[in-house]
Amino acid sequence: MRKTPPLQNPVAGNTNKYDAYREAWERIRLAQENHFFLEAITIQESIISDRLISYFSGSADCQPLPSKRSFISFKQLIDHWRSAFPNGLPSAPYPDLIEAVDRWRETRNTAVHAIVKSEPSQTVQPIDAFLQKARDAAEEGERLTKEVCKWRNREKTKERRLSSSPVQE
Repeated sequence: MRKTPPLQNPVAGNTNKYDAYREAWERIRLAQENHFFLEAITIQESIISDRLISYFSGSADCQPLPSKRSFISFKQLIDHWRSAFPNGLPSAPYPDLIEAVDRWRETRNTAVHAIVKSEPSQTVQPIDAFLQKARDAAEEGERLTKEVCKWRNREKTKERRLSSSPVQE
C-alpha cells in the first residue's frame, strides 16, 4: 500500500523517479517512527545505490559500471566509487563520505543479519541490544543517504555546467 498520495501536479523530469523517491523517504520516516528499522535501512541502501548508479551512468570522468545485465552488490558500487575518488571524498561532516558509507554498509549488514543469526556455540544477542543497533544504523543511514543525495546533486550541477559551457580553444 502506498504511503504517499499520487501526484496531483506534473513535475519536470522523470515523474516516476520523483514519485518513487517521495514514497521511499516517507517509508523511511514511517519505518523509523514505528521502529521498523530494517525497512528503513533497506530503503536507505536502495537510495544510495541508485545515486551511485546515476553518477556512474552520467559521468564521463569515471570508469563505467559493468554490464547492466550483471548484479552489482552494494560493496561493489562503493568500491567502484572509491576507485573514482582514490583520495577520498570530503563532505561535511564526514572526512571521507565514501569511507563513512562503507563503514555503514558493514553496520547495515550486521543489523540486517543479526536478529537470530549466531554460531552454534554463541548466544544470540538480547533483542533490546539488537533493536538499539538497528536504530543507530537507521539513523546514521538516513544522514548518509541525505549526504549522498546532496553530493550527487552537486555532481549533476557540475556536469550541466560543463556540458553547457562553450568549448575553449
